[in-house]
Amino acid sequence: MKLAHTMLRVSNPEKVIQFYREAFGFELRREKEMETFTLYFLRIPGQEAEIELTYNHGEDEKYEKGDGFGHVAIRIDDDQELQEAYEKAVEAGGEDYRPPAECPGDYGFVKDPEGYEVEILDSA
Repeated sequence: MKLAHTMLRVSNPEKVIQFYREAFGFELRREKEMETFTLYFLRIPGQEAEIELTYNHGEDEKYEKGDGFGHVAIRIDDDQELQEAYEKAVEAGGEDYRPPAECPGDYGFVKDPEGYEVEILDSA
C-alpha cells in the first residue's frame, strides 16, 4: 500500500496552489472539475503522495479548522537551511507562525493561506 493523498478544503484554490508552488516546489498535477466542486492535485516532483485541494463551488469563506487535524509536514532537501526554507514559505504567503527558533527541535511551522499548519522539517 501507498499513501495516495491528503485532502484539504479550501476557499481560494489559486492562492493556496501558488503558496505550495512557491514555498515548497509543488506542481499542479491535475485538476478535476465536477458539478459542485473542483479538485486540484499537487505533488512534489519525483514523489507519489499528493495534496488534494477541494474547492466547493460558492464556498468562499475559510473553513473552520477542527481539533482533530494537525498539520502537513514537509522535509527540506539536504542542501537547504531550515531557517531559509521557513523564510521562503513566509515570503510565499505563509503566516509567520512558529519559527524554528521557537520550536524545541529541528522544525518550524507556518500556516498556509487557508490557515492549515505546515511543519517544515530539517533534512536530518
